Amino acid sequence: MGSRLRALAGAISVCFAGHAATAAAAQPDYPSRPIRMIVPYAVGGTTDLVARQYADLLGRELKQTVVVENRPGASTNIGNKLVADAEPDGYTLLYGTGQMTQTLTFGPFPAIDPTTALAPVSLILTSPQMIASNKEQKFSTPEELIHAARAQPRAISIASAQLQLYVNVLGARAGIELLHVPYKGGAPAVTDTIGGRTNLVMGQPPVLLPFIRNGVLKPIAVLSKDRIAALPEVRTFAEAGVASLDLVSWNGVFAPRGTPPAVIDRLAQATRAALADPSLERLAEDGLTIQSSTPAQLAARVAGDVRAWKQLAQDNPELAQAR
Repeated sequence: MGSRLRALAGAISVCFAGHAATAAAAQPDYPSRPIRMIVPYAVGGTTDLVARQYADLLGRELKQTVVVENRPGASTNIGNKLVADAEPDGYTLLYGTGQMTQTLTFGPFPAIDPTTALAPVSLILTSPQMIASNKEQKFSTPEELIHAARAQPRAISIASAQLQLYVNVLGARAGIELLHVPYKGGAPAVTDTIGGRTNLVMGQPPVLLPFIRNGVLKPIAVLSKDRIAALPEVRTFAEAGVASLDLVSWNGVFAPRGTPPAVIDRLAQATRAALADPSLERLAEDGLTIQSSTPAQLAARVAGDVRAWKQLAQDNPELAQAR
């Protein structure tokens, strides 16, 4: 009986080996049909626009069409889960952001864990948050804003496109209380700040820079540890003495967990080539840093962000309560 079981086990292993060999042999043909890329944000925002530009360049490198499909909702949870549940064959991708690492701690709590349900492919870009005000405000530097906010807690309002967590982190780090006014998008947040209905607006550089350059918004500070090349004269909160403040968003590409390594490698290589395209240089002028990575580097970034947000909530319980 023992010899029969060993023979059966051997036959099964040969069967699986043959299946694996067949699958491996099929990988050089990837991709042989159009690829769907899920963007968990609405049409027209900065993330969507960059995702579409990247999708065109990726499609050129892969010699296949990459179709962008917007699936917004639940702080990116809907789109993230759709990709996690898809067939792991490389034909459904996620244009993800760092928001997936925040929801595990601050909610809305996702049905998946991005560190286990998704296969990282490559980082695409990083982008700091920044703050600007309308021209009527007397403060013009991070120190002046901190001084004014400490003198009148919650008297200074700040608009954003659902960036309350970042507003709360700034408040905790700087020892100030700002009145957060959430908006569904960056455009209305900017419009109301220009019109004086809010004092400040927080957003990524591509959202704020056009209005800063035409003089209707006044840049106050960058929320990363380093200044940005697009506005080298604008100081950071770190320079104003606010320790451990480095609020940088990122975009990256993911596939469902279980996608064959050969497919992941093909996508990563194509992404590196796509991000070298000169047409993306304009994004640097808008304050974004184009930056590819290996799958392992993106995985490490996701895991590191998850740990950092959990530690932040543990050290500052009021942040989770204010979310």
